[in-house]
Amino acid sequence: MSDQAVQRTVKVERLSNISGDIYQVILVPADGQPMFWNAGQYLEVVMPTGYPCAYSIASAATDGLSLELHIQCFPGHERAREVVDYLQASETVNINIPKGDCFIDSCSDNPLVFIAAGTGFAQMKAMIEYSFMNGCPHPVHLYWGSRNPTGFYMPSLPIYWASEKGIHYHPVVSDRDAETDWEGRHGLLYQAVLEDIAELMSAHFYISGSPEMVYATLDALVEAGIPEAHVHSDVFAYCPRK
Repeated sequence: MSDQAVQRTVKVERLSNISGDIYQVILVPADGQPMFWNAGQYLEVVMPTGYPCAYSIASAATDGLSLELHIQCFPGHERAREVVDYLQASETVNINIPKGDCFIDSCSDNPLVFIAAGTGFAQMKAMIEYSFMNGCPHPVHLYWGSRNPTGFYMPSLPIYWASEKGIHYHPVVSDRDAETDWEGRHGLLYQAVLEDIAELMSAHFYISGSPEMVYATLDALVEAGIPEAHVHSDVFAYCPRK
């Protein structure tokens, strides 16, 4: 579906600072006509210069009349700050939608493992919501990594999924020097997955993070015996290995 992207004009219905430097954005179509995407795809916010800025869609398509983005404005990432400022100042903006080939559009016979670093949670949130909406019977695991516990910017949502929807939630903090009372798992995200790999051998894996993180995870999974064809990420398309 990535080659079927169209430009749509959308209204910024809500933009809110939900945690630290992370913003939640709700967009609705200006013409009232549904938007179409598969869970896991992304869109591009078209800046006034014409430059497209890509963000994962953080919601599964229901009626197509609203969608959610998560944007992090961390220090040194001036582009994200420009996007947030543009959205705050604009009644409507143009987007290109849908984009990306890393998505789910049907229930799987295999367990699904979603591996998200930081705001990579957005893409995984959409696919997990799709699984719930369609009554998919496969086991779902979410590994969400952050440098410190404050990086889990929607902390109650995956806990709710685990208690009410039956997913297996594994938050992982990488910074052992953080001055917190964190009692959960520490270490690199892919190492946490490898600790559980014996029960995940038949799964399909979806990874969202930096290219370095994604390829390190891919290599670790393949070395552990996971077929490379069972590992999926947008990184493979926009930052292929040479």
